[in-house]
Amino acid sequence: MKKKIFALLAFWVVFLPVMADEAIIDTTIIHRTVMDMRLVRLNFIYTSVGPDGVTPTTLSGAIVMRHSIFTKENTANGLIIYNHPTTSLKYGCPSHDDKLDAEAAICFTHKYIMVAVDNYGFGITEDKPQAYLNPDITAQGAVDGLLAAKRLLGRMGYYYEDRLLNMGYSQGAHSAMAVQRLVDTQYSDRLKILHTYAGGGPYDLMGIYREMKKTGVSYYPCALPLILSGINETEQLGLTPHDMFTGALADHYDEWILSKEYSTNEINDMILESVSPEDVVPGDPRDGVKLSAFVNPDIMDERTPIGRRMLTYFKKNSLVGTWKPNPRTRLYLFHSRADEVVPVLCTDGMADFMEGEGVEVKTEYINDWPHTPAASYFFSQVALQMVRDTNKATLIEDVTNDVIDVLDSLFQGVSKLLR
Repeated sequence: MKKKIFALLAFWVVFLPVMADEAIIDTTIIHRTVMDMRLVRLNFIYTSVGPDGVTPTTLSGAIVMRHSIFTKENTANGLIIYNHPTTSLKYGCPSHDDKLDAEAAICFTHKYIMVAVDNYGFGITEDKPQAYLNPDITAQGAVDGLLAAKRLLGRMGYYYEDRLLNMGYSQGAHSAMAVQRLVDTQYSDRLKILHTYAGGGPYDLMGIYREMKKTGVSYYPCALPLILSGINETEQLGLTPHDMFTGALADHYDEWILSKEYSTNEINDMILESVSPEDVVPGDPRDGVKLSAFVNPDIMDERTPIGRRMLTYFKKNSLVGTWKPNPRTRLYLFHSRADEVVPVLCTDGMADFMEGEGVEVKTEYINDWPHTPAASYFFSQVALQMVRDTNKATLIEDVTNDVIDVLDSLFQGVSKLLR
């Protein structure tokens, strides 16, 4: 069976680039848990647009599914657009990440096929600065990736039920709402999102900007460099590191930010360690840094030419109140009130906007969890809520098959131990 599967994949890798603009380029089987539950990741390339929104650009992503769906023993309940959270590591995007924690949790809980694009600046375009929190570029890349994945799955003979879900946390939530906006305004005749799940998202960049101006502190200091780097790239401003930052961050900008060799936590630590002790603001769960210690003050000053320009881009990349939503959209918004990275005002504003447009919105807030730990709660709630987005007859069949699969794996494991 495995030889047949990989022979088929070899055919697609060799011949598909001649036939179309997209192709499967790599296949990885990822083993999870003692029960030998397996995910299959099909890395693929496709055509979208670059930072200018016009130039055709090759991007990459991953199609993720259970092994039993990959071998066509089971039929998928539908498709998921998965929008990955903030990453600063080149190996943190879906086509490179061998953990796929959130993707694995969702795929193991439900038999959906997940499409997760890398976004511009990762995967095949990792040598470029990422278009961080640029909703236009990110959403177009995700939709183009979804359409390409649908064509690839069709050519490989995969069948799935007509259900499309859209989800993401943190930056992924911002991307998910950008995808919802693009589908509502330009792709409503080709795509119908049944439900969007978004948690802890920075939808209101203007609100975040005002909050930073008011407090003068960042408890996630890598965020502003990533945002400004994305604006500098996508708007082709030609700013130097010292135009945007000061001190060690300006001196090491290419290494810390553009190299994609460091995680967000490592960047945060390097910025913290580079400033004077009096510029560190104690916080829980992490310490903050005064903006004046690492950001060029002109960037945050609306009276300066560069400050006024940046203000226009914060407005441009905000999502609250920027489109006419489809009133049939079903939306789940989640946020922790203890979030030290993304202020809860972002979810408050998005919920008010969508409800004002007649959208069915379910909001959920928790009180005690910081930004990163709250992601686990969010995805657990998404997994539970997906039950109502799944055909009940199929769900019963899935549960039966799951029990059989788990028992079969257990018996095989016991047999191996007894040999």
